[in-house]
Amino acid sequence: MKGLSRLVALCTLALTFGIFAAQQAQAQFDNPSTDLSLRLGANVVNRANMRAVGDVWLAVGADVKLRGGSPIGEGEMLLGVDYYTRSSSGQSSSITAITLTQVFSVDPSEKFKGYIGVGAGVYVLKPVGVSAKSVFGGKLVLGYDINEKVFIELNYHLTEKQQDFRGDSTTILIGYRL
Repeated sequence: MKGLSRLVALCTLALTFGIFAAQQAQAQFDNPSTDLSLRLGANVVNRANMRAVGDVWLAVGADVKLRGGSPIGEGEMLLGVDYYTRSSSGQSSSITAITLTQVFSVDPSEKFKGYIGVGAGVYVLKPVGVSAKSVFGGKLVLGYDINEKVFIELNYHLTEKQQDFRGDSTTILIGYRL
């Protein structure tokens, strides 16, 4: 229960930031120079009951940087959508995540281009043979900017349990900022 209450507190915090940033987010869709990043990589599910189709899944995602920056400090606020899937022998499983993520530079002097972040949102779990269920979840982010456009990221996801299934997983991604 302790972990669940922490997760609910994290989600509440993220939703509060989301409400604050929603007006800036709506305005940015009218601007063609929106900061958008696309990601591709591999997701490794951590729970045995989600591995019916395999351990390593395809991971794709996108983030939109919310205009107006972060309501707390020098970081950035990102609205993201991620999709993880794997099929085997005619069966498939998937996890879809819609998260609000706060990201901070590890080194404000910009000599080391690493960043860390925390996010929360809704995860839709669709294991083999079970109907899709929405749960709250959170993620930790570690990233490194290879250059201005290309980055590599490691994400750790932790979700609530739904019908004995959890979407806990680790994802490694390479991304490109448009």
